[in-house]
Amino acid sequence: MKTLVQWADFCKALLVEARWYNKSYTPTLDEYLENGLVSSSGPVLSLLAFFSVMEETTREELVDLLAKSDVLVHCTSMIIRLCNDLGTSAAELERGDAPSSILCFMREANVSEEIARKKIRTTIKDTWNKINHEFITQSPFLQPFVKYTVNTARVAHFIYQHGDGFGNQDRETRAQVLSMLIEPLKIN
Repeated sequence: MKTLVQWADFCKALLVEARWYNKSYTPTLDEYLENGLVSSSGPVLSLLAFFSVMEETTREELVDLLAKSDVLVHCTSMIIRLCNDLGTSAAELERGDAPSSILCFMREANVSEEIARKKIRTTIKDTWNKINHEFITQSPFLQPFVKYTVNTARVAHFIYQHGDGFGNQDRETRAQVLSMLIEPLKIN
């Protein structure tokens, strides 16, 4: 049942963004992030990961473990959302797309794009500190899930480090993915 709720929340979050776009509405940064953490797909990915890596878990254990991993899922979703915004916001601004965290902060604080990007990078750094704390303090039983979730945040950094490596794969991102997953390692 939790899976269906997560998917429903994800779809609702995407609809909220569509409404913002259609009404040319720019939310506050907090309002944007509250919705954006869900629309980032982080909670859905984490839930699917949970079922993939956790074996033979009872219903009671599952509810308890999901509650204990709430901070980790929140932080991972924050990293996914903010890295996506850093990588895609310039192109989205040009085409008049839905607002990003950068645009929301620019308008809310009346600052330049450069200052807004710096603020978002600082938030990402602070969020990584929280993830590292969760990584260290979680029970050993949760470690497979924790590793998967942390790796999801790492993938977001990788995909968006040179721009939109997901929706508009440039040669750089494509070459890196191919070298990691397809091409054999060259040993001299």
